[in-house]
Amino acid sequence: MISGVTHVIQLQVYGARFHVVGAVLFGLAYFAIGARLLRPGRSPLWWGAILPSIGGVLGVIRFLELHANPFTVFHVFIDLIVVPLCIQQLRQSRP
Repeated sequence: MISGVTHVIQLQVYGARFHVVGAVLFGLAYFAIGARLLRPGRSPLWWGAILPSIGGVLGVIRFLELHANPFTVFHVFIDLIVVPLCIQQLRQSRP
C-alpha cells in the first residue's frame, strides 16, 4: 500500500505531466489491491501479480525514456517483490 501512496505523491512533486498522471492512476489501483490483499481470496493475488508486472515494465520504460527519478526505482523494486510473492501465494492456494 505504501507504493500506492508514493505513486500519488509524485503528482505534488513533479506536477501533472502525462506520465505522472499515469503513475498516479497505477498508484490508486495498487492501493486498492493492497487493501484487498489484507483479506482472504485469490482474486487480489491475481491482480497483485498482473498489474505490478505491467507497471514494472512501464516504470522501467519511464525511467529510461521519459523521467529518471528515485520514485520509479523504488516502485520497480517493490514490484519485483510483490509479483513473485503473489505468484507464490497463488501456487500454494490452488483450489
